[in-house]
Amino acid sequence: MGGDSNLRDWLKMALKLGLAVTIVIWLLRSGKLDFSLINQSFREGYAWLFGLMILVFQDCISSFRWRWLLTANSNKKFPFQDMIRVTWIGLFFNSFLPGAVTGDFIKLLYIRDLDKDMSKTYLVTSVLLDRILGLIGLLIILGIGTLISYNEVVGLSPQMAGLIKFNLLLFAGALGFLVFLFAPRKFQETLLSLTNYIPIIGEKIHKTLESVWIIGDNKLVLFKCISTSIVLQLLNFGAFYVLSSPFYSTPLDIATLITIIPIGFMAVAVPISPAGLGVGHVIFDKLFGFVGIAGGANFFNLYFVALVFVNSFGIIPYLLSGKKHSLEEAEQFEESVNI
Repeated sequence: MGGDSNLRDWLKMALKLGLAVTIVIWLLRSGKLDFSLINQSFREGYAWLFGLMILVFQDCISSFRWRWLLTANSNKKFPFQDMIRVTWIGLFFNSFLPGAVTGDFIKLLYIRDLDKDMSKTYLVTSVLLDRILGLIGLLIILGIGTLISYNEVVGLSPQMAGLIKFNLLLFAGALGFLVFLFAPRKFQETLLSLTNYIPIIGEKIHKTLESVWIIGDNKLVLFKCISTSIVLQLLNFGAFYVLSSPFYSTPLDIATLITIIPIGFMAVAVPISPAGLGVGHVIFDKLFGFVGIAGGANFFNLYFVALVFVNSFGIIPYLLSGKKHSLEEAEQFEESVNI
């Protein structure tokens, strides 16, 4: 059973990595991707230094958001230095493995070392909500920016009209999820009781919803997490802009950037390839093409290299950890989770 699972994991890993490499080769052959731009960017003053500093700061701040989610259901304090260490370890494995699941479960093992009483269901739900709230921060920026500059952005290109409608639909979905988190207690109890009638997976859904509403009931934690998500996404935009803006053939205003960049980041958030390799290159090439700027794949490549470079430092706290959890332990933990 375990051997079959490991084989499937390796096959999925090979397929995802193969897809990413195939896309990158196609971009190179089509002339859409030029690695020489990386060398050129090193000569653009302090752009790389600022970009890397922003990404490091972002990674540190992101550990605060997850800490708040964990403390919503724990009496443990979770020291900041431990949270930053564990977060960086997860980022390292998420960046260098084709898919984010293993990295998330490795960092959950380290959190269990800090609080052995926390349920596995809540641990996994905390990571899931951490990702969802990060995405909601992105969608809030995207939705508000789109509403403010709707006419201006639509006028840039006929293709932007469909993109704008898609943006607003995603924004509405994000607001709907927040409403669901704040659902009245009576609605929660009714829905939880209905899950008891669902065969096989009813219990799992019940436990997951209970964990979600533990966080939803803590309004202060949720407010801090959403506010932090918005700040983190703005930092992400800042890093992307600092690294890529010197190479724009036409200057872009903030309204346009807030419209197109979030769509690219959302595509990268899907764990199809390591850190969005290949997929992000194609998406950003298309998005910048909408506003008449060539080289979107190169712009994302600058951001991708900087991101992977920063995340690679997660190997240091992993190697220095007194207890090193393995990929095999992470897979066993994943299989044992009742969610």
